[in-house]
Amino acid sequence: MRKRIVFHVPSLRGGGAERVFVLMANELARRGHEVTLFTWNGEGPNAALRSDAVHLVDLGIPIRGDGFGKPATIGGLWRSAGFYRRLKPDAVFSAPEFANLITALALTLGFSKAQFFPSFHAAASIPSDDFGSKVAVLLSGLVAGRASKAIAVSAGVGRDIAARGVPADKVAVINNPLPPAMGRASATYRWQAELAGLGDGPVLATAGRLVGVKDHKTLLRAFAALLKQRPARLVLFGDGPLRGELEAESRILGIGSRVLFAGYVNDPAACYAAADLFVLSSTSEGFGNVLIEAMAAGVPVVSTDAPHGPREILADGKYGALVPVGDAEALAAAMAAMLDAPTAAALLEGRAADFAVERIGDAYEALLR
Repeated sequence: MRKRIVFHVPSLRGGGAERVFVLMANELARRGHEVTLFTWNGEGPNAALRSDAVHLVDLGIPIRGDGFGKPATIGGLWRSAGFYRRLKPDAVFSAPEFANLITALALTLGFSKAQFFPSFHAAASIPSDDFGSKVAVLLSGLVAGRASKAIAVSAGVGRDIAARGVPADKVAVINNPLPPAMGRASATYRWQAELAGLGDGPVLATAGRLVGVKDHKTLLRAFAALLKQRPARLVLFGDGPLRGELEAESRILGIGSRVLFAGYVNDPAACYAAADLFVLSSTSEGFGNVLIEAMAAGVPVVSTDAPHGPREILADGKYGALVPVGDAEALAAAMAAMLDAPTAAALLEGRAADFAVERIGDAYEALLR
């Protein structure tokens, strides 16, 4: 049965949750549903991924830093309530966590009877007794009370949100989808020439925002240790507030001439095509989209055993090496071992196929029944 569906994310800036929702909006629209992508600010690289079959509603609220500010947030809440009251959707999906709270409130204020599916993409520790944790539990309770089902992108995230008060029978574990294959990129980029200029040796790549949770400092230290054994090159795709600090760290370690900070690249195919090995050094990962993207391209992977996605994706190490979080020595050893004996591309590609958009679309559509 054709449903009227809304996917809500605050903006379409680069980010895992935003990309997932654009992909799932496209997929459900392809299946014949009436789908609206609802955002408070429609600017950002993920906007280009939206299918013409998906209707876009953009409130055009300016972003201030990493958010909207209190007055704009209150205004956005009321405008969202009005939107749901007018559209009368059958189902609403939301992410990330703050958007889940806003959506729960907006649906209530708009007297909407829509099914509500908040989506949780980040790992979180079991709450303590401090004030902030108590507030988090309270807010989780408000979202859980309105939710039809709460989507967790990994089993570990599902355990986290259950520990924070979401009833276990309301938790649905649905992994993130692999973006549709776009083939090897034919375009050329400046970073490709810069990477070639770093010299010889295999290319190690990572991708993600340059923020603390990605722990690029441990990756840089591990790469410095690897360089003592063999020539290699490291490219970091992504940008963020720690870029200057990380560039300085690479110089301090004496590896600056072998490390490229390529910035944000909205062409994943080109990034993976350049890599001989993909490395994820995060301290926390709700899922780890970049791992399945690399695997789909046949690129072997090494990851920290960050809670929770990497271990689930790599099946306890069957499809790639897992090392302790923050352990540069172990990471260097795993990178060297994987370069010497890489996982077979066919095995990697087969595992990545488990996360195909069509399979994940089946799970999303099943929630509507």
